[in-house]
Amino acid sequence: MPTRFVDLVRTKHFVPLAVTTLLLGVALSFTAPYLSLFGVEEASMSPLRLGVFMTLVSASGVWASTVVARWSDRSGRHRTSLIVSLIAAVLGYASLGFVHGYAGLVVVGVVLLGPGAASLSQIFSYARAALAIDDAGQAEFASATLRTLLSAAWVFGPAVGALILSQAGFKGLFGFAAASFAASAAIAMCMTETKDANRWPIVGTAQPSRTTAKSEASATRSEENVRHDSVPGSVDATSADCGSNAVAIAAAAGARKAIPRILLALTLIGLAANATMILLPLYLVHALHGTRLTVSAALGTGAFLEIPMMLWLGAKSSQLRKPNWLAASAAVHAVYFVALAAVGQPLAVVPLQILPATVVAITSCLGMTYLQDLMPGELGAATALFFNASRVGSILSGVLAGTIVGALGYQAAFLLCAGLAVCAFVLLSLDVVRADGKRFRAGVRRA
Repeated sequence: MPTRFVDLVRTKHFVPLAVTTLLLGVALSFTAPYLSLFGVEEASMSPLRLGVFMTLVSASGVWASTVVARWSDRSGRHRTSLIVSLIAAVLGYASLGFVHGYAGLVVVGVVLLGPGAASLSQIFSYARAALAIDDAGQAEFASATLRTLLSAAWVFGPAVGALILSQAGFKGLFGFAAASFAASAAIAMCMTETKDANRWPIVGTAQPSRTTAKSEASATRSEENVRHDSVPGSVDATSADCGSNAVAIAAAAGARKAIPRILLALTLIGLAANATMILLPLYLVHALHGTRLTVSAALGTGAFLEIPMMLWLGAKSSQLRKPNWLAASAAVHAVYFVALAAVGQPLAVVPLQILPATVVAITSCLGMTYLQDLMPGELGAATALFFNASRVGSILSGVLAGTIVGALGYQAAFLLCAGLAVCAFVLLSLDVVRADGKRFRAGVRRA
């Protein structure tokens, strides 16, 4: 692994991309935990107005990420879309220091904060297009390393954000976040644009483009004709090759059809995770009678544990069966929610954070690259779909968490989240069963 780090550092654009990603993570870790607090304490929003505001910001982020991803895929200008989204974030968070009226905040949230959220997916799209890496394993290790930097920012970011908030108020906090976004944009401007959207090698089963498929089919037919004309008795071999190609194309088409099911599973995982992020601090303090220090310890422990897991998964990604690992992560998620509903002491929640950390590490490292592998030539769209799955979950999580807790309590909410995780496990297990069935049939044919 040390050799891989050295090779990454030597790769053109990786160091500035790493710094840009870290600054982006710091800015997000400063703002995400305190945006709702700003709405209540500084803008005097009621719970209903706050819920509407947060939902509109999330919905704007989903829409903006989708539009930007489609444009960047068509034009191949991933760096331009990254810079534009970062500038939108700069203007949005700078505006929060001066705009306090509800209508004005909604406009800022929808027009600037939502589009600014697209920077999170675009930085990974640009990384995959810009980094000249030929080895598949090294390519996924680079993606995992960048994702790890985001988690590293969340280890210390919320605590530093709280310190800035206590000393400089919300205006200072959001001003510091805007400066971090601006620094990210400045670094991105110094890097070169690339229109090579498929520079990284594809790992796993992917759907070939029509042009590539036609070229490969023509080359295959030509090669088969040569063999047939020159080698007596080669008809059976030719038929076998045609059968293999047909099976490969059918497998790729089947994998492509699995994308909506994978996205639904990731949305359910994101919905449960976001609902827990809302409920966990309240559960620790109000139900288990813990302190805010316990909340910080739980969140910080989870973020810290994600780092070594992501690095390991990134190093081994090309050797792992991603559908199996994603299905396992959903099962781990279900176990975590059942355990949360069963604990009776606040400190017992801290060691449990290894379970959601495992889920985040697997879905972040393997889920994103799995979708990118299934959508070659559409890196922006694949990355945006991955992050939007979580954003759609965040849109629904507030309503889910508030309604269930108000009616049935915290334990019922956690058990419902466990049910969502089980549904995700079933959806992801279909890919595992299908892949195992194909390997079994292939073994029977070889035998």
